[in-house]
Amino acid sequence: MNTLEKCVRILTVFSKAKPIATVSYITKQLGLPSSTIYRYIAMLKRTGLIERTDQAGMYCLGTKILELAHNVPKKSVQETSLPIMGQLSRKTGETVTLTGLRKQDGICLEKVDGHHAFRVSFERGTTFPLHAGASGKVLLAYLDPQKQDQIIRELKYDKFSETTITEPKRLKAEIATISRQGFALSNGEMIRGTYGIAAPIFSLSRNVIAALSISAPNHRLEEKQRKQMVQLIVAAANKITDELALYET
Repeated sequence: MNTLEKCVRILTVFSKAKPIATVSYITKQLGLPSSTIYRYIAMLKRTGLIERTDQAGMYCLGTKILELAHNVPKKSVQETSLPIMGQLSRKTGETVTLTGLRKQDGICLEKVDGHHAFRVSFERGTTFPLHAGASGKVLLAYLDPQKQDQIIRELKYDKFSETTITEPKRLKAEIATISRQGFALSNGEMIRGTYGIAAPIFSLSRNVIAALSISAPNHRLEEKQRKQMVQLIVAAANKITDELALYET
């Protein structure tokens, strides 16, 4: 193990769960002699990457770490989402869609095609109303209440199928359920014979900024598959939220 590797390993001992540590603790974690740890801590202290705390013999990450973190380029939701969308599409075989808000409509920001010949998804740049379909409802469900009420009042409530929600009162009840459970479902609300599942993606301040979704023909998303798919989509959306938070801090 070279000098750089040893220094990096010392830095990775510190975490949210363990923000301060002694040389003895670091020695046990890394299996290196205490003399070696002392030598490299002295080097890291000179560069500002590690600092002594007010407690005797205790160390923490230095302010230089924060400075370096601020220099990490921020990534857009599309850039952050694409690798995770690709993993989800390969795992499920379905097309995965990333959507966001544009004024009072939803808009398709990105998609990763599945391997099935028959696919159900929006094209990039396509807009859609928020009252019908899993993506639109999940975006609406987590909006600021004032903005949410305004959109619900002003929606045209076009009917696309027998299951499309066309009443404000029913839409309010639906998005309240979505907000509680953390995901949205759609049984043919936009396109007959299809089933959609969507989960929210949040900013660090917990504002909804996008939705991750999968839509497929009903025969590919029967009851057992739906439960599994909900878990996969929610987990993927949460992972995107977590990764976005790393670039916002």
